Amino acid sequence: MAVQLEWWFLLVLPIVLSQNEFIPFTTESDCTTVTASGQPFKQYFDTSLMKCVECPSNTSMQDVSPDGYSCICKPGYRYLTDFGGANVRCEKCPPQQARSADGWRCVTCQTGTSFNDQTQTCDPCPVNNVPVERQVNGRLVSAVGGGSAQDCQACTDATSLNEQGDRCVRCSTILKLNPNLTSCVCPSELKGGICFPTPINLKINTVPLVSGTAQSSYVEEHVEAAYVMCKEFQNMTACQILSNLCVLSWYEYDSDPRETKTCNLYKLISRTVGQEWNSFLPWIYYTENGLKFQEGDRILDDDKLTTEYTFSPVSSLEYRVARYTLNGTYLGISNVTDGRLQLCSDTTSRLNAAYTFGTYYEQSCSVPAIELWDTKKYQLEFYDLYIEFTRNGEQQLYSAPIKFNNLAYGGDRVNTGSSSRDWILTRRFFLVDNVVTTGRVTTGSTGSASSQPQYVRYAKSIEISVTLYSTLGNGRIYPPLMSVTYDQVSLASAQAGATITPTFKVKYSMSLDAYRKDFQIAVGTLSTLGVIYAGYKTWVWSKRAGRLAIDFAAIVNFVFFVSGVLSNVFFVITFGIAFYFLIFYKRQNVVYLFLLEGTYYEEWLGLFGSAFALKFLQVAHMVASQCTVDIFFIDWEKPKGAVGMKSDGTKKENPVSIWRTYFAANEWNEIQTCRKINHIFQIFAVVFFLSYVGFENVATKDPNGQVVKSSSDYRAPYDPMFRYAVGALVYLLVAFVQWLFFTLIYERFFEDKVRDFVDLCSMANISVFIMHHAQYGYYIHGRSVYGKADTNMNEMFEMMKREEKDLVGQRGLLPNTEQQTFVMTLPRKLRLKYEEVLLAVALEGAAGGPQAMKEKGGIKEKQVEAYNVINKFLSTFIDHSLKKLDYQVRDKTLLESIMDTEFLDASEKGYFYNDDGHSFDQCLFYGNEITLLLFDTLLFCIIDLIATNFVLSGILTYVIVELIALVRDHGGRKNLAKKTLVDERFLI
Repeated sequence: MAVQLEWWFLLVLPIVLSQNEFIPFTTESDCTTVTASGQPFKQYFDTSLMKCVECPSNTSMQDVSPDGYSCICKPGYRYLTDFGGANVRCEKCPPQQARSADGWRCVTCQTGTSFNDQTQTCDPCPVNNVPVERQVNGRLVSAVGGGSAQDCQACTDATSLNEQGDRCVRCSTILKLNPNLTSCVCPSELKGGICFPTPINLKINTVPLVSGTAQSSYVEEHVEAAYVMCKEFQNMTACQILSNLCVLSWYEYDSDPRETKTCNLYKLISRTVGQEWNSFLPWIYYTENGLKFQEGDRILDDDKLTTEYTFSPVSSLEYRVARYTLNGTYLGISNVTDGRLQLCSDTTSRLNAAYTFGTYYEQSCSVPAIELWDTKKYQLEFYDLYIEFTRNGEQQLYSAPIKFNNLAYGGDRVNTGSSSRDWILTRRFFLVDNVVTTGRVTTGSTGSASSQPQYVRYAKSIEISVTLYSTLGNGRIYPPLMSVTYDQVSLASAQAGATITPTFKVKYSMSLDAYRKDFQIAVGTLSTLGVIYAGYKTWVWSKRAGRLAIDFAAIVNFVFFVSGVLSNVFFVITFGIAFYFLIFYKRQNVVYLFLLEGTYYEEWLGLFGSAFALKFLQVAHMVASQCTVDIFFIDWEKPKGAVGMKSDGTKKENPVSIWRTYFAANEWNEIQTCRKINHIFQIFAVVFFLSYVGFENVATKDPNGQVVKSSSDYRAPYDPMFRYAVGALVYLLVAFVQWLFFTLIYERFFEDKVRDFVDLCSMANISVFIMHHAQYGYYIHGRSVYGKADTNMNEMFEMMKREEKDLVGQRGLLPNTEQQTFVMTLPRKLRLKYEEVLLAVALEGAAGGPQAMKEKGGIKEKQVEAYNVINKFLSTFIDHSLKKLDYQVRDKTLLESIMDTEFLDASEKGYFYNDDGHSFDQCLFYGNEITLLLFDTLLFCIIDLIATNFVLSGILTYVIVELIALVRDHGGRKNLAKKTLVDERFLI
């Protein structure tokens, strides 16, 4: 509904602030009215300058208004001019005359009342009478002897008491800009309570929407009056209304000098008046000399705020807002706490958490749109935002800039760009406009609207950005920036059940140039070293694989080696950065550090994702390598003599049992995916500490680093970096504790599967020959010290007793040694011979096809023959019985151990290097625990990055790791059956 304004009667209240960004924090209560000597000292509170100002020099004629916002004439003095503030001129009435009720004339007290010398007014009229200064026809009551008078009369049927009960009124008062106006009926055009001599025809009657415009009866009714009164008379109320209309138009402005937009009118006045505009015109644009927009980055780089913010004790953003109604009434300065700037409802503590310094605040809710039409719940108020601080021991208010994302300058949405130099920053904003978009004005002078608002415009998104003045490192900040984005909802949509989702955010940032430099140095340096190390590993692999030149296989392996090394590098960098920010952000006192954002966070996130992807490639390469390794079980058992004669007359030997080989192969198959940590316990413990104990509570974007937090308090959003740091740290710590228990206790006192397998080989009289690469591998010497193992239980017990009593030799490969495991570098001739035998079996299988396996005397006989040939060949090689193929047992030098390579040439002669007892576990999961653990950790954290749920991350991590183990187990079983020539059906 349109609002009827009585321009001359409204209290004139300014809103304008000077161009200074900061001012002393003063309220109307600070304005003194008495000096130290007891003499009157008349000061009023100037809401334009936000300070106390003295009334003009003729203080004997003036007083301060009751509300303290303006000067007024004393009783016995009439007004010559009254445009609010100090713009008041008075004149003393003649003797025995009082000031008229409207304040502009002097009247003689007669007929029922008399002049009071003390109060300089007419005494009150009798009961049920009102002072009358004009007749029914509007003429002034004449005094005896001439002049105006005041009579006491009862109201007739033609008049009635006004709301105050002190006047009989006939019609609404109209400001007479029209000199020919003689009655209450405006003969020309009546707009906003002003009767214009001729129509102005500004033709501004719309407000913008996100797309298009909406007609506004309020704008059409009041824009002309506001413009004329502000421009011609510098009426502060009119200037405020004009400024509010500019804000309601989302500050749309262009360089067109024509009066086509309300903000154009505002700028025209400021340009016409010059530098004096800020004495009466509200400051709603950040401008330079009142004419030109300042560059946004200059405003945001101001360093005048002197408050030093801390986390211990926790500081708050001391925001204040100066509040104004649509018609320009000043409502005072208020705190922004208790959700004053938030459309969502919540508890007081959660709403106020938005202003706890360092808390990254996010609030969003769903509100039925129809509630926005409730003007009691959502009142249209205008706010000027300030931040309170102390400067030189004095409280100050700093004018915080506003960025209207809907602002259009010359038709372009300049505030949606990324460059702050192009932004146009403003001063005033509103939350909900449920008044202005009411449709066209109906005919008549009342200015009433035809219907309720057809649209309600509201602040869909409010975001406060606080930037740390990091060059000083003392907790100071640059001017906070509030960004507001508006949207609208139609009445039809609201009545159909539509909802709105307003959001309110507070974020913090800092200059990260130094961080980026350090980040780039770390990534560049460590990655370069990693690539060099991967090249070295490729060279070692090429030598062990017997490749003398760089070929495709070497390039492929180099890619996988680079993947593994860079994955470790990226994990160290990303975890180190995340852990650093977690610890130092939470533990800082005077604030000097905020979180990564924008491109800096994206770079970190890209490195984290790369670490996982590269680690996955490394694990895939490891599984593929282990599933293709060459392995053979050497059976040292000798036949037990002849059991008859063959058809050709030769002796038929008693065959050696194959079950020992099957048993050893089956045990190897079982330990292929054995690990040093229990995966079920690992996931359970990690999820327990993170979700149940509450370690994930540390990962919130606020200064609170407590593990246990009250459910009634505001819970800041989780930071992905913090969750990564906490999740990875807990995962690695739980794994480390498991490893300690496994290494120091479980393996010593319960079971060591790897060393137990070596003992099993010795008891079974089986040696294991593993070629991890073509000319490199591992050897487990399992030759029985008893000379045999294929015997009955009684004899086996007897042999074990003899070994316990040291009645037999030692198990080592060399006499009088216990060394059973070795790292081998093999002659190329041995490798060629081994491949020759396997190739013959492969060719037979390829020629015979699957059916050959079913045919008697087919591929099975070839496998048996190949097994016997390889078994005899390798056992002969181990016994040094091949003239041109031999080896030497030695220790690795310290440099060889450190560099993980072998310097001696093994082209003609092999070398067996004594190892630590389980170097062959490099062919198993057991020996690659660090690689697998880092993969598990990265997998767990990257799932949480996507789902933000540690429980789900634990479940999916367990499933994926088990699937990888199944793939490794299946591939290892197939490879074991193929390379050892053991039937797969015996591998259970």
